[in-house]
Amino acid sequence: MGQITKNKRALLITGTIVPNSNFVAHSNVADRRQEYFDSLVFYANQFPDDDLFFIENSIYDFDADEEFKKLFKEKNISLLKFPVSNKFNEGKGYQEFEMLDQCIEQLSPTYEKFIKITGRYKVLNLKKLSTVSCNTMSADSHKKHKVTQTNVFYVTSAFYKMHLKGLYLNVNDAKGRYIEHEVYDKLITENCLNKVNLFSENPIITGFSGSYGGTLQRNKYKLILRNIERKILMVFGIHQFIIEY
Repeated sequence: MGQITKNKRALLITGTIVPNSNFVAHSNVADRRQEYFDSLVFYANQFPDDDLFFIENSIYDFDADEEFKKLFKEKNISLLKFPVSNKFNEGKGYQEFEMLDQCIEQLSPTYEKFIKITGRYKVLNLKKLSTVSCNTMSADSHKKHKVTQTNVFYVTSAFYKMHLKGLYLNVNDAKGRYIEHEVYDKLITENCLNKVNLFSENPIITGFSGSYGGTLQRNKYKLILRNIERKILMVFGIHQFIIEY
């Protein structure tokens, strides 16, 4: 991968090509494989000066996929392969953060900051969102539903290890306890939500939800309202959304 500079940030693109949970509506392996591939191409082109890691934890055999092998080489993407989780019933969030904990522990001696993206999604304005300085964490939190969005966030290694590490152990999708709840509750309990900045604008995300299979495209008028609310909250130093649309 060439010479790596200490404290350089990295993009962590998470993936599970072959699903390992009951709670996945979008389960066609060929479709998922292509979506991950396309997203990696997108992020590699958008962030040519950042190091990209594809962290994946399914039975998918990359050694038998010449197109992926070529992509990793040409776009300088590092594959970090993790074992298939044995927590089938706990769901996607548990398994994703199980490997994310291991990944950040492994990479934190080299990288100070991480941008984490759920791998099948394209955050079209991520380049702009990530130009804002991150001293702790940037993510969108919602008071009504008591969740912090985890499909995309920007975090320092120190903040992650202090506040997010190990949270996946409390996740159980079968009981309606998702990683988004755990992150939000931890930030509230430790009185550090005020250290987590809302993104400067709405993340514009394309793709299909793995949980319910529907499109992630949102109503444009609701997005306009959300961006207005976002600006108002920032003026008053409020770090979570109050109104839901």
